[in-house]
Amino acid sequence: MNNEQCIDSLKEQLYNAEIAYSWEHKGWGGKYEYLWRWGVSILAGSIFPLFLLIVEDDAIHQPGFWLFSSFSLIMTFVSRYLFFPDKHRCYHLTSLGIHYTEQDMIPEVAFKIVRGFAWVGIAVCIIAVFLLGPLALVGAGACALMSFGMTNFQSTVNQSYVLIDEHSIVFNLTHDSVLSFGSPKRDTLDYVGTIFTATLEQKIELFSRLQSTFPEIETVEIKKLNDKYKHPIYHQEDDKVTE
Repeated sequence: MNNEQCIDSLKEQLYNAEIAYSWEHKGWGGKYEYLWRWGVSILAGSIFPLFLLIVEDDAIHQPGFWLFSSFSLIMTFVSRYLFFPDKHRCYHLTSLGIHYTEQDMIPEVAFKIVRGFAWVGIAVCIIAVFLLGPLALVGAGACALMSFGMTNFQSTVNQSYVLIDEHSIVFNLTHDSVLSFGSPKRDTLDYVGTIFTATLEQKIELFSRLQSTFPEIETVEIKKLNDKYKHPIYHQEDDKVTE
């Protein structure tokens, strides 16, 4: 049995194994993760109003400015909750690792609105072709293809997993509800992953379950998530080259 077949077998056993502990997490993960997502959304929504303020001295007195500003405000929330939505994760700890599902927290009404706009876009493209002739296909064709792709816009559930064994290392972000797994003796990403808990108390409970299920697992405390890359397991290749 080759390595890929072995991983597939372990993955199947992981999903069939008895669940020792389950928990949920809603959000992006990390205490301050949401800040940069709000920052990007606000920046994207404020670019055009700021541009108008720069090029027009009396833009603030123009009705068009407030129209575009209102639209930009709407787009700020659309960007945050449609393009950078929070995640709903359902985790399950077993004797072979952790498997979980991940889904965007987007209200169903948002998907219906997008699908509605998509059908409107298709209709507009067809009307444009009839009114303007074949030349309209240059722009309308691309728009129609994009609209067709959005007519089936709906929520999806993604499945992921992290295999754990006696060689695994869990990196504990001390002031946050984040855990990251790695393994010095495994050259596959199936043993690498970051998981989130809703609270520090929930992380303590998970730690207790982990130590009970995997008595030999090594724990390394870190202050920042990137600090895990200072651990020797991420410098093994460099050591081999040096030798």
